[in-house]
Amino acid sequence: MNLRLHVFFGQLLWIVSVLNGKTVEGIPGYGRNLIIKALPAIEDFQSNVYEVFMEPYLYGLGGPISSSDRAEKQIDLTRDPRSIGLQAIAYLKADQDSGVTGELVFRQVIPNGPVVIEGNVTGLPAGLHGLHIHQSGAVKENCQDIGPHFIAYYGRHGGPRDNIRHVGDLGNIKAEEETLNVKIIDHLISLAGPRSIVGRSIAISKSEDDYGRSSTEDSALTGTSGPSIACGVIGYLN
Repeated sequence: MNLRLHVFFGQLLWIVSVLNGKTVEGIPGYGRNLIIKALPAIEDFQSNVYEVFMEPYLYGLGGPISSSDRAEKQIDLTRDPRSIGLQAIAYLKADQDSGVTGELVFRQVIPNGPVVIEGNVTGLPAGLHGLHIHQSGAVKENCQDIGPHFIAYYGRHGGPRDNIRHVGDLGNIKAEEETLNVKIIDHLISLAGPRSIVGRSIAISKSEDDYGRSSTEDSALTGTSGPSIACGVIGYLN
């Protein structure tokens, strides 16, 4: 019902703008653009998913953008991507005595585009470890209260390239040396809108994620990747 209301008011704004001889760009929220993203249907699982949300205020971190400029702004992709779009950061802390720490930075050039995750992790035992966004950002003394993986509207665990997966399923990272440099590009998580991971937590699991391939209840929920050994809250970086 909420989606229908968003679409209705979006159409109403467009009609009003046309009648007034204005463009719809920049009208919602005093210069913030209305973002509409369509996710394709998955056969025998779900129909098309449409997301309607408003461009966040933190967009355009490369410099101040006045409300009068937002309607005409163009994204200059030749600029350093670290100076435009949305950015967030998570400082990983060890769970109990795991000794795993790190820092991960999230960047999204456009609100409905892919998110690049870069950073470093130290203290990981050699091998594969699951990396997941969790529902809650309640990181206290340990990583055991951060809830299940961030599901949004996908109900089964999977790998990062699977059509059916939790939004928070980012796959595995492989530790070979004391410090692991991480670079991941994911097209499902977001820093704005219904799939926003900001305010949630990211965690590294003790074991390898099997991407839900083991046909067990635990595999379908967590990929049998075990408990979290490091976690951190994701917050906007500005």
